[in-house]
Amino acid sequence: MAINLQKGETIVLDKAEYDLSLMTMGLGWDVRKSVFGKAFDLDAYAILLGTEDKLLANKDFIYYANLRSLDGTVAHSGDNLTGAGQGDDEQISIRLSQIPEKYQKIILGVSIYEAKARKQHFGMVENAFVRAIDAKGVEIARYSLSGDDSYAGKISMLMGAVYRRNGEWKFRALGNALEAKMVEVVASFSR
Repeated sequence: MAINLQKGETIVLDKAEYDLSLMTMGLGWDVRKSVFGKAFDLDAYAILLGTEDKLLANKDFIYYANLRSLDGTVAHSGDNLTGAGQGDDEQISIRLSQIPEKYQKIILGVSIYEAKARKQHFGMVENAFVRAIDAKGVEIARYSLSGDDSYAGKISMLMGAVYRRNGEWKFRALGNALEAKMVEVVASFSR
């Protein structure tokens, strides 16, 4: 049974309990019914970080225009332009056992495409979630965020982080809403 995480909670991704040869981070969201008719395009991304939580190279940013890490250990499912349908809207697959040692953390985020021009923000989004699924399709953990007025004006969301600690991989629910565009979020992790 999946663990439902709260903001800031962390779990160990246990190799004995789950098949971590391929872990998928599914991200999903809905748009509040009161704003239907507006085109919302949320973009999921992964930022591979080295020590000191810094981006080592531009290619370590995995998103709709760079779908795979250079070594193939992290892959994006592709851009979902509407978020329509049930389940995951976008997925990021991670081969945890093959991630090079130089990477210590993977930040998982979502940003609203052209949010300022379209006057959109996360206060208009509901049922946002990130979930970890093992190679056999077993849901390990889920972190859900609901539409919240405190997200008004926020156009990016750091949903979670997968990171190494003492030889183990862990997952932490973040839920950090930001006023920054996706490129600004990525730049904040640059050297």
